[in-house]
Amino acid sequence: MAGQPLKRQFLADLKKLGGVQHIADRISDGDTFTAIAKEFGLSRNFMTTVLYKEPEAKALLQSAKKERSNTLAEQCLDIVDNVDPSPNEISKAREQASVRKWLASCENPETYGQKQSAVTINIGDLHLDALRNAKAVGNAKIIENE
Repeated sequence: MAGQPLKRQFLADLKKLGGVQHIADRISDGDTFTAIAKEFGLSRNFMTTVLYKEPEAKALLQSAKKERSNTLAEQCLDIVDNVDPSPNEISKAREQASVRKWLASCENPETYGQKQSAVTINIGDLHLDALRNAKAVGNAKIIENE
């Protein structure tokens, strides 16, 4: 790491603040990687590349992002509950809640993703399956009669 002073400085500063756990806590509280990286004087890409090289850090940060989805859902509730009853404010609150809801569904699809309840039926496949079953039953009757 002798030729990487920026990386060395970032890791030293991060260690003073409590390590990767500090960033994970901020992520789970709703902060973005971009905002955190800016505070360190780094690009988001550089910071995440450095952090994701360590498997433990990567797992911790992914867990924090999943936890952030709960924070985003709570923010949606706060936004909608505290909106002023003017049309412009309602439209703005709806959009803010919608974006947070979308982010929560991206980061934690098991909890906040849309459930797929549509069933697709392909008549052609059903017809081919019926023909195969009829042929199999017919072949079985021929074998029994022999």
